[in-house]
Parts: sequence; C-alpha cells; structure tokens
Amino acid sequence: MRSDLALLEDLRDCAVSARVYFWDGPWVSLGRYQVPERDLSPDCAVPWVRRPTGGKGVLHGHDATIGLVARLDALLPDLPFARRERAVKRAYRALAAPLVRALNACGLPAVLAETTDFVGRGGRTADCFNHVSPNDMVDPRTGLKVCGCALLMRPTAVLVQASIPCGEPLVDPGTVFPSARRQPSANWNTGLLVESLWQALVEGTR
Repeated sequence: MRSDLALLEDLRDCAVSARVYFWDGPWVSLGRYQVPERDLSPDCAVPWVRRPTGGKGVLHGHDATIGLVARLDALLPDLPFARRERAVKRAYRALAAPLVRALNACGLPAVLAETTDFVGRGGRTADCFNHVSPNDMVDPRTGLKVCGCALLMRPTAVLVQASIPCGEPLVDPGTVFPSARRQPSANWNTGLLVESLWQALVEGTR
C-alpha cells in the first residue's frame, strides 16, 4: 500500500505511472473508510491492510493487483485546476478505459458495468466482488465482476488501485466477509498484463 501511495507522491515529470504486483499468500485490503470490526467476519484469520483508496474490501492472493497514477493536468487538460479534484467520475473513466483495453488484450472480456444491464447485482456488503456498481468492470457475457477498482483523488493527481482475480481464492471468502460470494476463477494471460497495460496507457495519452 505504501508503494502504491509513493507512486502518487513521486509523480513528477511523467503523465502516468503504474505497478503490477502479486501477493504472498492470502491478504485482505480494506477501503479507507471501512471498519474491520464491522466489515470482516468475526472468525477471519486472514491478515489485513488498509488502502489509501476508498471502496469495499478485497481478498487478495489469487489476483493481479495494479497501482495506477496519473497527473490531473494530463488526464483532464480541459478543466481548470480548481475543478480537477472534484471531477472524480471523469478521472476514473479516463483511467478505466486503458484498463479495460488491457484486460481484453489479455483474454479477459471486460466492459464498464454502466454499459450493461448488470448494475446493482449483489446487496449491501463489505465484499468488493459481491456487488456491481456502474463503475465496475464486468464480463459482458455473464455480468461477473472481473476487476475491482478504488480511487484516491488529490489536487494534482489520482491513484487507482485495481484487483483482477486470476485463480481460485486461497481461502474461502465466506470466512473473510459476512456476505461473500465465491466467483468462478477467470482464465486469462497474466503474463501479458504489463505489456498490454503499458500499450493501452501509451495509446491513451497520445
């Protein structure tokens, strides 16, 4: 989490920067405003960390995780400085687009949920992958969420943290979140993720 935040704080000359990483065993990352006593199951034995971004809890260890940052003057050049930090939806859309392209290039069908009829699936839950919001990325054929994203806006830059499952959970999600739902593991080429994401980001900033 500190390394992702460092990307945001160290962003200088580059318009965009990213890191792709994997976890050493099962971990949970909780959103900035979540409360572990409320949002984790009482018998949860999986260690947890808090993200600088918002959103719901994510069970890691069977996923590829992305920390993606961009300067707002490059991402939203048509907006005056005073309005950029409040343009959360526009900033997210600008960074979600290359993520969607990269996932499709890796063999994982993905679209923004707002373009489908799957929005609203799932109930009130602390589990990121048990609810579909308009901002989520889903498989257009099944409606299953394929990428969970959370965002942190600063006056000059934005951080997106994304989790993309690439295998079966290492522990039962039901022992982590009170209302978790096990999803089928996705079959996609994680080895292409770095190259595909970089290509999508380069094309998106031209």
